[in-house]
Amino acid sequence: MGLFRRSKTKAAEPASSCRVRVDKKTKHLTQRLQAGEIAVINHADIDRIAAETLVAAAPSAVLNAAKSTTGRYPNMGPSIIVDAGITLIDDLGSGIMNLKEGSTVTIEGNAVYQKGELLAEGVLQTPGTIATDLEEARKGVSTQIEAFAANTMEYLRRERDLLLDGVGVPKVETKFAGKHALIVVRGYHYQEDL
Repeated sequence: MGLFRRSKTKAAEPASSCRVRVDKKTKHLTQRLQAGEIAVINHADIDRIAAETLVAAAPSAVLNAAKSTTGRYPNMGPSIIVDAGITLIDDLGSGIMNLKEGSTVTIEGNAVYQKGELLAEGVLQTPGTIATDLEEARKGVSTQIEAFAANTMEYLRRERDLLLDGVGVPKVETKFAGKHALIVVRGYHYQEDL
């Protein structure tokens, strides 16, 4: 039978068949993803930037090997994808990443088929399932903040010399003296900021 896992949510939606693009890095996948294709990713806690990049590429569906919201913190990515009218099925299991780039799969409800064989079943995300996931994630935020603070303090202790004295900063070949420099960090609205 199939390579993957269990059924969690079944929806009565028409089947659709499309070509897949597969990459464990969402930012790499979106560089070659064509409108109407199916994005196959392994991205736990899809963030806003990844979701907006996926939506801009206009896939017909996003198949996620991981959970799009793990519960560690509330993330907006799944909402952005579903609100754009793109099918999002997550928690399909890592085996979905074995799909061959450019092959065709059929999505029926929360199930993924290839040549009539069931490959995986996951969670078909809807506004309702996303709202439930976000509510659960909000309940655990204080625990995550405490863990983040502890991790930050440990990092500061370990990297004190680097942060305070510049010891171990790598050599940069580019000469910046007398030149203007713009440093861009990929964050929310970074394209608009540029």
